[in-house]
Order: sequence, then C-alpha cells, then structure tokens
Amino acid sequence: MSEILLARLAIAFAAFVMAVSSPLIVSPAAAASLNSVSAMKTGASVDVRIHFDGAFEAPQSFALASPDRLVIDLPGGAAGGTTYPGAGEIRQIRTAQFDNHKARIVLDLNAPMSIGKSEVDGQTLTIRLQPMEASAFAALARKGRKTLKGSRQIEVAAASPPTNAVRTSATPTPIGTAATAAATKTAAKAARTRHAPPQRSHTGLPVVVIDAGHGGRDPGSPSIDGKREKDAVLAIAKAIKKELDASGRVRTILTRDDDRYIPHRARTDVARHNGAQLFMSIHADSFPQNPEVSGATIYTLSETASDKEAARLASRENRSDLIAGVDMTAENDDVTSILIDLAQRETMNSSAQFAALLQREMVGAGVPFRSHFHRFAGFLVLKAPDVPAILLETGYMSNERDAKYLFSRAGQEEIAKGVRRAVEAHFLRRLAQR
Repeated sequence: MSEILLARLAIAFAAFVMAVSSPLIVSPAAAASLNSVSAMKTGASVDVRIHFDGAFEAPQSFALASPDRLVIDLPGGAAGGTTYPGAGEIRQIRTAQFDNHKARIVLDLNAPMSIGKSEVDGQTLTIRLQPMEASAFAALARKGRKTLKGSRQIEVAAASPPTNAVRTSATPTPIGTAATAAATKTAAKAARTRHAPPQRSHTGLPVVVIDAGHGGRDPGSPSIDGKREKDAVLAIAKAIKKELDASGRVRTILTRDDDRYIPHRARTDVARHNGAQLFMSIHADSFPQNPEVSGATIYTLSETASDKEAARLASRENRSDLIAGVDMTAENDDVTSILIDLAQRETMNSSAQFAALLQREMVGAGVPFRSHFHRFAGFLVLKAPDVPAILLETGYMSNERDAKYLFSRAGQEEIAKGVRRAVEAHFLRRLAQR
C-alpha cells in the first residue's frame, strides 16, 4: 500500500472520529461538587435548595413507594454520602454518588409529596414540594423518570465545526508517515476540543471551607441592641470568601450562604467531602456578666477532646476513608485508634501553626484581639481528623464596641484581609516545606 493511500486513509479516519465521537463522560474529578442542601417549610409546601460549586446538567426525578421517597439525579454532579435534616413532611435528605457521572439526592418522606415547581439558577437547583394523595403518589411512582421543568442542558458541542478541525481540499496532501501522524494528531485534538466538557478553573488550588456559625433556628448570641450573631458571622464569612476569591490562590466553599441551620457534623463533612486543606468556623463570643470583655480569640482542638474523639471514631463500623488516603477496614480497633490519633495530632499541630499566623495577620490588618488569643476546646466543628481547623471568635456580641465593629463593613473587610493574608502565608509555608 502506497504512502499516499495511507495518508488519505488516516485523514478519512480522523474525519470519521470527529463525526461519530460521543461526548466524554464527566469524571468525578471534573464534576461539580455538592456544597449544601437545605429544606424550609412554607405553609403546607417545602422548599428544597441544592447548591453545587459548579454547573451541572439537567436534573431528573422519580418517585419510589413503600416507603415514600422522591429521588433527584444530577448528571455532572459529585456528592458524598451525607444526611441533611428535612422540614415539614420531608423526614431527611440523603446524598450519594450514584455513578461516575451522577449525584443522587433522596428525599425521605413522612407523607406523599410531589415536585410542583423547579428552577435551575446556575449552580443551584430549587424545588417546591407539595402534598398529594397516596393514590396519586403511587401513580407518580409508576410513571418513572422525568426531567425537571426549568432545567436546561449545558451546551458542550458547538453547532458549527471547530476552527481547528481538519478539512479536505483540492490542495495535495503532503506525502509521508510524518504527515499521516500530524493529520491524525490534529484530528484527535479537534475531536477533544469539540466534545470535552469545560475544565474547571479551580483545578489544583487548595480548598478552604468557611463555616458561618449558627443560622436558622439557632440565632447565636444577641448584641446589646438585639442584633443576632448568626447575621454578623454570615456577613463576615461572605467577606472572607470574597477576599480569598479575589486573591485567586485558593478555592473557597461556604457551608451556608443564607439563614439556615446546619448540624455540626454536616459542616465538617463539607470540608472532608471536598478535600479541604483548611477549615475555618466563624463565630462571635459573648460574656454578658462582664460587657467590658472584648477582642477576638482563636480556638483549636484540645488534647483531651482529640483523644476522646479518636476513641469514638475507632468504634465506628465503616472505617474506610475515615482518614483521607488511608483504608483502615482491615485494621483492628487498637491500630485504627493509633492511626486516627497520629493523623489528628498532625492536624492539631497544623491548626495551631495557622492560629498563630492568623492572629499575626489579623492584628496587622487592624483587628483587635484578646491578650490570651489562642485557646483550646472540643468544638464539634474542629474534630475532623484530617483537616486543619480553627474556630475564630471575631469579637464579643456583649461588648458594644465589638458588636458595632462586627456589623460594620469596615470591620468585616479588616477581618477578611487579615484572614486572606494568613491563608496565603499558610499555604506558602506548606509549599516551602515540601
């Protein structure tokens, strides 16, 4: 067979690949990660909000009876195994990864309900559930899967051929095996350009989770003039996220971005399921017995709390992936306890080092601190064994000056700038230590 014929066959094959190749399946690494799920009762209805950190494809739903459940599948999404509290006739909301390309949300119902309205707004799916008769729910379960209204597919393939696609023409094709390889390579590149899903811009950046304390039914501590801690810390958390996002050096995730309550374990699950390298819980202290007490304080996990936590975690049945990258399913309780203890001690050391950086940079930004700024306690949100974590008490709600500072834009920006500088220094130090 002549070299000319080989070259022509290669070009024809490349064009065929471009014509028939199917879109690549989004892998979990490229999928949008689930950030949060919340439910709120509105009269007889319940609104459910499902928020990802990126775009997903058109969600689908179906019903299951005995027991009654509503299932939502989100192609292009990634979700860890977490249980969120329900509301109204939703007993609980469970999340899991159904397959490599699909996140699954299961709504466990106390009574039959159907999805009345649905809306996709960028990275968020909002649905409204309404009551229905048992016979109607049974009929809904028999209907099977449907695409939710208000959803839209992500456009991946262009309507017109890509500009770098190989085109045939009357111009003679260069002869030789090098030309054959070049033609095949160009065509393959064109096919990838046309069908590959968009790459996420945050690939490779350290993940920082910012947790605004309290929320929803838990207002936190009140100020002298009746303002609520949950509102102050949410505003501060958003200011921190804005400052960190502007730096372009980390990827940030909020555990909540509105007024709702999230259980403590669910907050740390957000960090662990997203592979966070740092977790910061934002609070404001209160000591009404002495309203003169003021200034910020940083808490990290105490030795006593970590030892008890290691013992408790070791007794759990499912030890797989308890510490990132370490499969402990084959280890006995003693070995597991030691591994968790070692991982948690290393995490505690990293947390304490970051606490010192945080105080230094926040003071430099103008944030007032207490003289004894670093304390230790067994807060639940600090107990993930493999994620460095601090709890920042930004000031005292019971102190008039502190409360005004925490609710002011200037105060929130100073806190955010100090946190940003500390986070940058923290990861630069870790990079230098490698």
